[in-house]
Amino acid sequence: MKILVIAAHPDDEVLGMGGTIKKLTKNGDDVSLCVVTEGASAQYKDKRMIQVRKNACLQAGKILGVKDFKFLEFPDMKLDTIPHLEINQKLEKIIKEIKPAIVYTTPSNDLNKDHQKVFESTLVASRSFSSSIKKILSYEILGISKTPFMANTYEDISKYFEFKIRAFKKYESEIEKFPHPRSNEALTILANLRGIESNLKKAEAFCLIRDIIH
Repeated sequence: MKILVIAAHPDDEVLGMGGTIKKLTKNGDDVSLCVVTEGASAQYKDKRMIQVRKNACLQAGKILGVKDFKFLEFPDMKLDTIPHLEINQKLEKIIKEIKPAIVYTTPSNDLNKDHQKVFESTLVASRSFSSSIKKILSYEILGISKTPFMANTYEDISKYFEFKIRAFKKYESEIEKFPHPRSNEALTILANLRGIESNLKKAEAFCLIRDIIH
């Protein structure tokens, strides 16, 4: 099955669903990753960090089994200044090329504008009358939220959590000390919490947006 994971920044895919990506590729699914922004220019003055983040994404993806990468390289933390249509069209082009059955995208509940814009553009680009997509889910990213993440779907990643941590370690510039949400300890606690909610040892949570069943 062809699956597309859409991330606003390099590392969103690991933070949100690194264990699930490994599980999918291990089970034989064909997972493509599309990163919408370059993920560095808003945080770092050194332009070389754009390539550093990209290389980290490629290395993390290799651990998780991703073989197809798309980098749109919109400016980091400035998607709210880009015409909505422009982002939509870029994603539509990729969706038509890959023809995924399932799409995973960023959450809409947090205060990160890039996450919100990618979520909105995903819904437009994935509309049922013009795409092959049958299921859309948003993944969870710990951070400053305006509302709680509305989890209604859980993926058992008990056997794959170690790959999530290994992949995240490739993003050396982004790892923080606990209790920061971008720490190995925070990722472990969240996986345990979502596991408790779903009677699993470790889990990743998702919000099911659409599921078309024939």
